[in-house]
Order: sequence, then structure tokens, then C-alpha cells
Amino acid sequence: MEGGERDNLGQGERQIGPLLEQKRKEKGLSLKDVEQATKIRTRYLEGLEREDFSMLPDHIYTRGFLKTYANFLGLDGEVLSRELKERRSPRRERQFNYEEPPRSRFERPLMSPGGIGAGRRRVSGATVLTIALALLVLATVIGALYYIGTRSQPAENPSEDPVPAQEEQAEEPAATPETTAAQSANEPTAAPETVQATVTVRDVPAGLTVTADGNVVYDQFTQPGFSQAFEAQSLLSVSTSNAGSVEVEVDGQNIGRLGNFGQPVTREFQANPGG
Repeated sequence: MEGGERDNLGQGERQIGPLLEQKRKEKGLSLKDVEQATKIRTRYLEGLEREDFSMLPDHIYTRGFLKTYANFLGLDGEVLSRELKERRSPRRERQFNYEEPPRSRFERPLMSPGGIGAGRRRVSGATVLTIALALLVLATVIGALYYIGTRSQPAENPSEDPVPAQEEQAEEPAATPETTAAQSANEPTAAPETVQATVTVRDVPAGLTVTADGNVVYDQFTQPGFSQAFEAQSLLSVSTSNAGSVEVEVDGQNIGRLGNFGQPVTREFQANPGG
């Protein structure tokens, strides 16, 4: 039987699939029966019988499935698997071998007993040696430049520093008690410029905002009885939504209420230079 199978396989490209299908039907088995027995999916069994390799996985798995399926049917799975391999791969192998350039004497060291890795190790060693030499030269150059810089820097400083020092001493005469007293007498004494205000809320609540030199220092809805002093360096601003309820005293002088009840008002008070 095996000799006959080999003869059939040699007659055409599509003999493996029909042979599998014929043997399966002779045994009265369905694809489902074969799947349960071999654990090969029905889809792959169909692909083997139809020789439709688009339904099959990678070639190496296909050969394994074919061998298992053929042995289950009582065929020589090894022969059929080898036949499938010879049909599917010879063109690729021949093309690969044909396109491979002939080996020259330059390739012989790579095929030495040391293997390809030995050649790579030799190349890697030469590369490492080259890099080490380059780093050594670079370190030598940097060290030389640093040495020259440190040797030349102290010689330059003594010649440059004394001249500015002498010029500064010549430009700045020593101060005497007489000149200091004269300068103090000529300079006017500037009194601090501030403005102080005491804000009081009477009768009814009022919204109150106080700004000192552009910064908001108070901003609340204030109840009657509120009284607080505020101070600014140059400008103090008091804003309220109910002027008739807000009374202001500036630098000890009571200027009264800012306006009428329910009237929104903003008043600004500037510092008086000299007090």
C-alpha cells in the first residue's frame, strides 16, 4: 500500500487531499469524527483534503496535522508530510540557494571553528581599542588646556587688579567731620507721608470697601457700630453703597458722613506732605 501511495503522490500536485478524503470515507468517518479523535479542527481537516492552504496555519503546523491525520487513517503520515514539504518549499529553497552569492576567501574566517561569533568578537575588540585610544587623546588634550589655563590666570590678575583699586581711591576723597556736617545741614529732613482715616458705620448696615495705596485692605458688608482706623502711605480710598451711614475722620479731623442714605460714594484721601 505504501508503494502505491508513493506512486499516486508522484502523479500530480493534488493527490494528498483526495487520498485523505477517500480513506476517511472508506472508514465511514465524518470530519467531526476525525476532529474528536485527532483534536484537529474541522476547518484544518477540510483544508488538508482540499489542499487549500489559505485555510491552514503555518507550514510547519500543517505538516504536523497532515502526519497525524494520515496516521489516524492508516496511511504513512511521515511520507505524506515529507511529500508536502517537497511540494511547498523547493522553489523557495532553490531561489534562496541560487541568489546566495558564492563564498569568497573573505568569508572563510567567518566559517572558522570559532564560528561567526569569533569574528564579531575580533571586530568588537578593535572597536573598543580605537575608542579607548580616542578617549585617552581627548583626556590628554583637556588636561593640557586646563594646566595652561591655571598657569596663566594668576599672572594676569596682579597686573589688572591694582589699577582699578587706585582709581577708586583717587575718585573717592576721604570724608571729614566738616564735610559730613555740611551735607547733613544742606539735606532737608523729609517727614513721612501718610494718611490715616477712621471709618465708622452708623444707624444702618452699609457695604464698605477700603483701599490703601491701590491694595484692598477691607471689603465687607458692615453692621452699625463698626469703627476701624486705616492708614496709607499716599492714597486712601473709601467706597460705600450707603454713604449716609458711613462717617469718616481723616488725620484727626472729622469730615462727617460721606453722603445721603442709599447713595453709593467713593472718596479718596491723599497724604499731606510735612504732616
